[in-house]
Amino acid sequence: MANLILKHPFQQLVAPSEKPVIGWQTHALAIIREIFAHTKAIKHYPLGWLEQREQVLRHHKYIKNPRPILLVHGVIHNHSAFFALRREMTDWEWKNVFSLNYSTRHGSITGMIEDLSVKVDEILQQTGAKKVDIVAHSLGGLVARHYMSVGPGRGKVKNLITLGTCHYGTQASSFLKAFMSGSLAKDLKFNSHFMQTLNSLKPPRGSRITSIYAKNDWTAWPLDSCLLNESSVHFKNFEIDSTGHVGLLYHSLVFDIVYRTLSQSAFKKNRK
Repeated sequence: MANLILKHPFQQLVAPSEKPVIGWQTHALAIIREIFAHTKAIKHYPLGWLEQREQVLRHHKYIKNPRPILLVHGVIHNHSAFFALRREMTDWEWKNVFSLNYSTRHGSITGMIEDLSVKVDEILQQTGAKKVDIVAHSLGGLVARHYMSVGPGRGKVKNLITLGTCHYGTQASSFLKAFMSGSLAKDLKFNSHFMQTLNSLKPPRGSRITSIYAKNDWTAWPLDSCLLNESSVHFKNFEIDSTGHVGLLYHSLVFDIVYRTLSQSAFKKNRK
């Protein structure tokens, strides 16, 4: 298990007897894990274009997860990104877990937000729930954060967990120009107008955004772009060693944080 470095209440995630990996060993392990993660992602990618079979239930109080969950992939990916996490959720006996395939090639964040909005409304209508929880990777985190902060999506998301999302943008966004059209590369640039606007939006009352990021994430330039302002009750940060951007999708510590974050209110009376 990798070392978890965090200012958070879940310190027991790392066993006291475990010796953290440091220095070059950490970077070497991160590279190895990232290679394996990319191999898995490429292998599963074609399966992600097949329609995901999703069981839909009315979301009652006896379901273990308090709210329906929507998994939102990142750029140039599809719902296969969450095969590993979905298996974990099945083992936890969680119900009403949904995923979304949306296009990123057109380079329009507005279009991506619209796709997400349609999916969330569909989930709420089918399950009878008032809100959803979202787990999003990379670009998906920005799409979901904008959706929950302004417009018709405000008040429809209780928890947003982002994996490897650069909440202030990244200098690596220039690489996206080779893969897509539109203004996406410009919007995702570090401290761009879009990023400044997004970070000026206050999340709805009672909502929470959790940022899980990797210390060895090659897409995060600078790395602290993944950090949310923890002076706000809405935000929490988790840093994980010994993995990279894609590796977050397969890391056991990520699964632990997701489980604890989304299930901690399962037995409270207020399940809104």
